[in-house]
Amino acid sequence: MGVHGDAAAATQRWRAAEDRLYPVAMSDPDGYRSGLEAVQALVGELRRTAGSIDDLIGVEADPGGLLAVLPSGRPGLPTDLLVGAACSARARELLAEQEVERRAAVLAAARSEGRSWAVLQGPERVEELYGGSTVVTHLATGRTLLAAVDPYAGAEPYLLQEFGADGEPGRERGFADPVAWVAERDRWRAEIESS
Repeated sequence: MGVHGDAAAATQRWRAAEDRLYPVAMSDPDGYRSGLEAVQALVGELRRTAGSIDDLIGVEADPGGLLAVLPSGRPGLPTDLLVGAACSARARELLAEQEVERRAAVLAAARSEGRSWAVLQGPERVEELYGGSTVVTHLATGRTLLAAVDPYAGAEPYLLQEFGADGEPGRERGFADPVAWVAERDRWRAEIESS
């Protein structure tokens, strides 16, 4: 199994630990509180010591150093669940950081190529969508358009949504007709480009 397979298996294992931990802890309010405090302490330590998924895999394999940050009267919860939940939380943070870096690189590449728009997700041409979404950002204004197709959405499976440069949601509209959807997306793009 390659590194990506190891990482995928590890993140699934950690998510499963989280899913098992919280219901166990919730059956006992004191256990829930102490479990959350323990996971928070472990995540704090992982922020300091684990800068990659591979680091988290190593910690999971030998968690003694990580568990040493917990007080001697640690919660009566299984340590594999505590470690797994903490690794899961830290893995989400690391993946979010990687996504920020990826998007910054995409924006920088689009600028260096002299493009007006950067494709952050999905295909460049909205017409290529049969499910899923495409996200593009106008480089001059920072405004972003999301075009999505959800074949299970019912009467209006085509969606357009605009986000401001600050990430705040703006206008949103659903469509039943793909031709009208593409035409409106083109109109929104033209409006943004002329603003």
